[in-house]
Amino acid sequence: MLACSLPVSGAHPDLFEIELIFKELCFLLKQAGISTEGLFLNADAGFDSHVFRNF
Repeated sequence: MLACSLPVSGAHPDLFEIELIFKELCFLLKQAGISTEGLFLNADAGFDSHVFRNF
């Protein structure tokens, strides 16, 4: 695992604030000197959305 976001309440759907959380993860990787070029996200079907794929 390269990065992990802060916990999110289970009362929210998987895509709750996903853009903000994904930006945080990318920021943490860049701060650690890890390029996001070519990385992939392995997530369950709850994260599958057109908006998130395009982001």
